[in-house]
Amino acid sequence: MTLISSFSISLAATPPCINPISTVDWSFFADTIEFKGTCVCSTSGAIKVGVKLQLAEPIAFIETPNKAWDFICFGSTRDKFSVQKKDGTNLGKKGAKTNAHYIKYPVFGVLNITFDNLCTMHDLEFDIIPTGLSEINPLLWDDELAMIAQPWKLLFANPIAQVLCLADCVSSSVVFPSNVDTFETVRNGLFYCAGCWGAIQPNTTTTRGKDSVVESALTAVKLIDLLHESLQLKVYKEVSGLGWASNFSSGFPIPSDVACQPKFFPVIVKSQYWLNLSYPVAWDAIPIGDFPPKWSWFKKYPSKEENIWTIWRIRNCCLGFQFP
Repeated sequence: MTLISSFSISLAATPPCINPISTVDWSFFADTIEFKGTCVCSTSGAIKVGVKLQLAEPIAFIETPNKAWDFICFGSTRDKFSVQKKDGTNLGKKGAKTNAHYIKYPVFGVLNITFDNLCTMHDLEFDIIPTGLSEINPLLWDDELAMIAQPWKLLFANPIAQVLCLADCVSSSVVFPSNVDTFETVRNGLFYCAGCWGAIQPNTTTTRGKDSVVESALTAVKLIDLLHESLQLKVYKEVSGLGWASNFSSGFPIPSDVACQPKFFPVIVKSQYWLNLSYPVAWDAIPIGDFPPKWSWFKKYPSKEENIWTIWRIRNCCLGFQFP
């Protein structure tokens, strides 16, 4: 653990959206900066020539509160004695259901770090995406409706498909910030798996009810996948392994030249995203599907089942000069 991460653990009780300094794994930003060669971009009649830079930026928080309309990311909670129809259920033998909120939150902007030339997000406003709220989006809440609306996902509800996820589990567990492109083809090709955490499909917040920390991470991945499917999230990094996903998505073109122009893709690109636990215990950024014993032990308080994840996006951009 770095000094930054150790320091953040002691301050993780502060809601991440109010104090992102101590709950965001800033060492991950430094670990992922890498020059990837040269680039030439042509946009709006101008030409930009420079070097291709890879970096990571925190773009959002995903929280998994039990109570509906609790925004623990901002320290806002309902009275513990109040009850609503879409309140979640606790861990148990019959599984569990939580709520989920995707909060677009450009942390660089909040901290007034304006990296214009580094292509990072620095808008000063946060944005709660309506389709990223389980209280509003029935595809996140209702299992039966989700299967009716997304029947193709039944194709992956079979033993063979799930056995293949073992390869994703192994690949995801040996990826580190220093080799983010390792096993990229395998991880992106098995787009319906979340490594050692389970299957992404269906995209609802229903979980097995065994480990709230790991299952909240899986819920966060499901939400990211659903936002990709509804073309609300883009690909910002040149990646491999999207051929199968492209064919599955009715031949949706594989994103190219995204360093100059990010593009939509209707399937989650797992090698683009990393997650760091921000609440109730702050911890290092991890790849999607990382082997749980490496990071999940001792990450919850006895009285807390809600978790908040910082979503990191690894991106490529063209850093240089524009002519004319």
